[in-house]
Amino acid sequence: MHSFVQALVEYPLLTVFIVIGLGYLVGQISFFGFKFGVAGVLFMGIAVGALDPAITIPEVIPSLGLIMFVYTIGIQTGPGFFNSFREKGARDNLFILGMLVLAMALTFAMGYAFHLPGARRAGLYAGALTNTPALAATRERMREQARQQNLSPEQARALADEPVVAYSIAYPIGVIGVLLSFTLMRRLWGIKEFTPEETPVINARDYLVKNPGIEGRTLGDIMQLHRDPGFVISRVHQQGTTQLARPDIQLNHGDVVVVVGDEEGLERAEQIFGQPTEEHIELDRSEFDFRRVFVSSRDVVGKKVNELELETKLAANITRLRRGDVDVVPTPDTRLEFGDRIRVLTRRSNFAAVSQFFGDSIKGTAETDFGSVSIGMVLGVLVGMLPIPLPGGQVLRLGLAGGPLLVALVLGMIERTGRVTWTIPISANLTLRQIGLLLFLAGVGTKAGYSFLTTMRGNGLQMLLAGAMMTIITTILTLVIGYKLLKIPYDTVMGMMSGLQTQPAALAFSANVARTDRPNLGYATVYPMAMIAKIILAQLLV
Repeated sequence: MHSFVQALVEYPLLTVFIVIGLGYLVGQISFFGFKFGVAGVLFMGIAVGALDPAITIPEVIPSLGLIMFVYTIGIQTGPGFFNSFREKGARDNLFILGMLVLAMALTFAMGYAFHLPGARRAGLYAGALTNTPALAATRERMREQARQQNLSPEQARALADEPVVAYSIAYPIGVIGVLLSFTLMRRLWGIKEFTPEETPVINARDYLVKNPGIEGRTLGDIMQLHRDPGFVISRVHQQGTTQLARPDIQLNHGDVVVVVGDEEGLERAEQIFGQPTEEHIELDRSEFDFRRVFVSSRDVVGKKVNELELETKLAANITRLRRGDVDVVPTPDTRLEFGDRIRVLTRRSNFAAVSQFFGDSIKGTAETDFGSVSIGMVLGVLVGMLPIPLPGGQVLRLGLAGGPLLVALVLGMIERTGRVTWTIPISANLTLRQIGLLLFLAGVGTKAGYSFLTTMRGNGLQMLLAGAMMTIITTILTLVIGYKLLKIPYDTVMGMMSGLQTQPAALAFSANVARTDRPNLGYATVYPMAMIAKIILAQLLV
């Protein structure tokens, strides 16, 4: 055993891979139907670190992992976060922000009752609400205090590990408590089934032009009056000839247009053009046919559909787009992303040119531009270093957790600047995110292991009780206010509570119970704001 411990002390990289490998296996073990997942790496790190205070991992490893983790989250959720404010996103985010502030007040009260110092209050807050970046921001704040007080390296390390100890004690019940509360309130309110959401079915339909208001007008003029009609026009049949839809085509009485859209969009098309016809021009594939291609070329990723000028460059148009597992009707303002699968209508002789234009490479959808990723992360670190003045002469910094996340949210919304594409293919994004989280959890868990063991011999039970009360009270209040007062569907509230916790395990549980997409939408709406808010509020507790 002594030789094993000595090897861990002398070879930190060996420690990293042992902690990640064994921790990941522990996370897959089912405890009464529940798995800790990647949190098992944190607990394994604590177990390894408890063997000897000299076992440590270089600080740069967890710091790098944290930046990778929060940056990839921000890039992916940026567009959805800002778009959510067009509907009820502002209300939902204010609601969740209020609950986070309430949880902060509850944490302060618990800390006062159990005589916990500021660092442990902050760690308790991050653990009970299962937020790793908030823990990281708190550790940075503690290291800054250590520098200001001219503490020795050993004292600085002990001070920075204080919030990790409380975090690791509160984290398990922070996950389990939410799931138990979901089940308890659902049974208490007698919610047995959830109404499934129907995914709009996209179809093609032919319409005979009979509306005098559009006769003699071009397709471009007509579509300018209806910027988001919910459909696209793929073909036009005039005087016995079928041609691809182009903005300069002038419609006349008796022409037939082929429209692609969901049922709502097709009903709108009927109001614009005229009555449906049974000609089914789209079934004639002798001259024009469609081809499905992957978007993988950096020259088109991040561009809007109307910026591609497909009608003039390729004599083609896009009729459908599949992003993830969902088919959508693209609008002229739709930006293409890595991994999109589009259906392009053109002549068969043009298929090769279309594939070359869009890339059409599965491998290309998994690759990313690490130049833009590096620039984005550098900007995020710089923003995290900026001091934010507080009353009383104190300053607050977003740190390595908040800065990269905030920058990534903005860049994810922008998607492209000139020739620089900020988006990351979903497969590459998830891989980088997982690696980053594993590195961070292994680093902080190992560093705090010995302190955790010491604390559990002292007042660890008190912190466990305080963390459990925080998690359960916050969860139940969120469910009651959201479902009973704000009349938000219960499956949506579960998703929002999972976003408040920034906890994928809770989201997976919610989606499995509800079997609708509403938990995912609720989660995505509040997740970025909850992440940033907890990073700031945890530091205020110090």
